[in-house]
Amino acid sequence: MNQPFIHLRTLSSYSLSESALKIKKIINLVEKNKMPAIALTDNNNMFGAFEFALECSTNAIQPIIGSSINILDVNYKNKISQLSFLVKNEIGYQNLLHMSSLSQTSENNSVGVYLKDFENYSEGLFCFIGGEFNPLLLLHLNNKDEKIDNFIKLLIKIFKKNLLFELQRIEDIEIQDFEKQFILLAEKFNIPLIGSNNIKFEKKNDFNAHDALLCIAQKTTINSAERITSNPNIYFKNSLEMNELFEDIPEIALNNFNVAVSCNYFPIEIPPKLPKFKNNEGLDESDYLIKLSKEGLNQRIENILISNVDQYSKRLDYELSIIIKMGFAGYFLIVADFVNWAKNNNIPVGPGRGSGAGSLVAWALRITDLDPLNYNLLFERFLNPERVSMPDFDIDFCQDRRDEVIEYVNKKYGNECVAHIITFGTLASRAAVRDIGRVLEIPYSEVDQFAKLIPYNPSNPISLKDAIKSEKTLRDNIANDERISNVIDISLKLEGIHRHASTHAAGVVIGDTNISNLVPLYKDPNTNVNATQFSMKYVEKVGLIKFDFLGLTTL
Repeated sequence: MNQPFIHLRTLSSYSLSESALKIKKIINLVEKNKMPAIALTDNNNMFGAFEFALECSTNAIQPIIGSSINILDVNYKNKISQLSFLVKNEIGYQNLLHMSSLSQTSENNSVGVYLKDFENYSEGLFCFIGGEFNPLLLLHLNNKDEKIDNFIKLLIKIFKKNLLFELQRIEDIEIQDFEKQFILLAEKFNIPLIGSNNIKFEKKNDFNAHDALLCIAQKTTINSAERITSNPNIYFKNSLEMNELFEDIPEIALNNFNVAVSCNYFPIEIPPKLPKFKNNEGLDESDYLIKLSKEGLNQRIENILISNVDQYSKRLDYELSIIIKMGFAGYFLIVADFVNWAKNNNIPVGPGRGSGAGSLVAWALRITDLDPLNYNLLFERFLNPERVSMPDFDIDFCQDRRDEVIEYVNKKYGNECVAHIITFGTLASRAAVRDIGRVLEIPYSEVDQFAKLIPYNPSNPISLKDAIKSEKTLRDNIANDERISNVIDISLKLEGIHRHASTHAAGVVIGDTNISNLVPLYKDPNTNVNATQFSMKYVEKVGLIKFDFLGLTTL
């Protein structure tokens, strides 16, 4: 069979500490294997969905947006059942955003949702079950086979003809033993079969690296008896390998292909859109900005007895014309509002720094306290009509009271329209070496001594590959110590993958609509605040505006 096999279950390194595949690597593999489409189905998140969509479309590959979500109705020992989803259309994408947000931000004890939560959010989504978290398998393992038929009927009621059963032939004993019963159930309820390989790493010989990654996540070593181990079969198999795997059920490859054809929506980059700034005077944003700026400048001039008033008036008119022409009147009004609220509530605010200090409008609105004309500061460094980019004020607030300002913004625009921004920690070169050394049970002192030979520059980090190229001492150590050589082989495969998620120190987004209509939400377990599931690089590409609320202990 020459037809390309479409992978409908692929996990990226955004499935934190589960997959060793970066999104760019997934796209490279799809190109290399001449596959027209691929699905991304990270576990319990959509962290990489927008990055994936952009990378695929840039490389003329059809992105299929998906995710797997814990279903709290069924569990077995330490396993929670999952449903997996693929987006068919825009309504489906909106529904998946909502359900992914709900799974992360609900008050449930575990990340996940209940099956009933999908009753009004199933349209436009393929739902498939299979693999180790298949709810039917977990019911079977719990000796509750009598409940299986009713569970399937409930799935059919919610997802109708968009329900699929997924076979995985990855030499997992529990999945293998259940396959025959699973296929009979598919026949009984007339549910199409699809196939996957639960992809988590690139090549078969990357098994050891993936196994080491699981050790890092579990804080165990490679020789630990009681730990979750990797599976040597869950690598990115080509079309020939996948078609051979399911050659006894030839409709699987065709069903996968037809599902891909039906999934014809993915998000694209859109211009940022600010919430409307309302005022009590019935003015539009441009007129209100002009009014406040001129009143503010007059107050400044009176307070410091400026003589060359014309120069200030001309500069103000010039800046206002650019701000309004570029559509940023609302941005200035929003920043001025929360900065002045802080000042009026005796919260220390910095005088202004960065290119924003070059704006006379910002000075007039009391966003900054630096007179840009007095210091010959250029407005064009902040806003330049020939280089269109979002303005970005760096506002410093007293560290102890910064959260009060963010809470004010939450109340003014609504909790559903404001969120912090997620950030991801990655496995850097030194950390990778130390972690892999621990996993392989090499004495810490030896590994640490080697790790310290890797050049360290936080502002311009060097990759492990480049460090080895440039440092003879590293090469000598690797050549003379087989254990260190093994550490390096694995570290090179894992360096740079996402390790954990947290909340950005200063970034907050404000939208003109419910944020979960544009980006899924995540609740940081350490701070209990809602954050976007997309990182800073991508939140503005989906139409949100970032504001920086920096905290300083010296204010």
